[in-house]
Amino acid sequence: MVFEKLRSGLQGAMNQLRKAIVVDKKTIKEYTKEIQKTLLSADVNVKLVFELSKNIEERGLLEKPPGALDRKENLIRITYEELVRLLGTGERLPIKDGEKVLLVGTQGSGKTTTAAKVARYLKKKGMNPKLLCADTFRPAAYDQLKQLSEEIQVPFYGDPAEKDSLKIIKKGLEKFKSGVIIIDSEGRHSLDKELMGDINRIYREIKPEKTLLILDSTIGQLAGEQAKSFKDACNVDGIILTKMDGSAKGGGALSACASTGAPVYFIGVGEHIDEFEEFDPERFVSRLIGFGDIQGLLERAKEVEFDEEVAERIISGRFTLEDLYLEIEQMKKLGSLKKIMDMLPFGIKIPSNMLDIQEEKLRIFRVIMDSMTDEEMKNPEIIKRSRVERIAKGSGRKREEVRELLSHYKRMKKVMKTMGDERKLKRLMRRFGGIGI
Repeated sequence: MVFEKLRSGLQGAMNQLRKAIVVDKKTIKEYTKEIQKTLLSADVNVKLVFELSKNIEERGLLEKPPGALDRKENLIRITYEELVRLLGTGERLPIKDGEKVLLVGTQGSGKTTTAAKVARYLKKKGMNPKLLCADTFRPAAYDQLKQLSEEIQVPFYGDPAEKDSLKIIKKGLEKFKSGVIIIDSEGRHSLDKELMGDINRIYREIKPEKTLLILDSTIGQLAGEQAKSFKDACNVDGIILTKMDGSAKGGGALSACASTGAPVYFIGVGEHIDEFEEFDPERFVSRLIGFGDIQGLLERAKEVEFDEEVAERIISGRFTLEDLYLEIEQMKKLGSLKKIMDMLPFGIKIPSNMLDIQEEKLRIFRVIMDSMTDEEMKNPEIIKRSRVERIAKGSGRKREEVRELLSHYKRMKKVMKTMGDERKLKRLMRRFGGIGI
């Protein structure tokens, strides 16, 4: 999960609040102090933290809980709203075919990988992206972007022999006369006058329709300073924050960017090409405080073309080993189990031993299931001792591993029956006004 420490701190404060016998002035003060400590440890600006905690405390004391909410639930709702306000409004990147998108940033921010991630995102939206490598400062940039463009099957242009970035860009623009042209400009090791001068020269010459700043979220509050410097040099339209997976300073980077007025359009949540998300403060905060992101999960499932009938049987707890086999294949496309479970509301608990199943274990499970008969796959309850021995021998695996698969299947079936109680989930979300959906 992005910001595991921040997430556990916020949820810890909320869990303590839920245990309180009464919600009086003292309880609210203790709660806001825990929120303060958590946000400060995430490198959020001190002034912003105290402003936010003051708002939570005042609203918690003065506001009457709306609808069916009690005072504890209302305090959590207020915290959610104030965190969303802290992180900005959240906007979709307005872009269309025929536009030039200039990516700027310092070296090491993840600019080249992000260029490919943006191209992949636009391609999935039905657009026609092109990648142009104009980073002549870092020798490996050309080879890296070329390889990534081949991986996502997007047209690419660059010239490793040319040392003038502007000449490369102009040739690339002549070559690519249509589509969204994503330009990976050169960076430097740090913010300096030479870098700002080069970026300003390119910006004035090519007049891009969009300029996006790539920022490393691990720099924390310094993100605000970098955002301002680049904005002055090339009129930055928006920001993409990288390395958000596990970043202790990510909260500082997000809040610093919001304070500059530059919208954060995307966040990079991992090194892989598909670990890239539109930044939506409401959904982001919803995941942080444990309300999940059902909409995000549905979008990811749709993207990998999940078999809806199989998914429905899995969730309802009425599934066979055959369904489990298909689901394992599809889950590989969605990402790790832990990332998927982060999108589920806190009311749904998944045993840690189910989340810790590694890719190698899933591979073994598939091998074992390949040695089962159709009848066994459809009715795993019939698999007794003699069948276990035959399946183990046929798959070349141990009998203990076959039994482990059957135990995992039974545990998963039991958990999914609990998850399938839609009425419980809907009641939970309705009480909080649809947070996270």
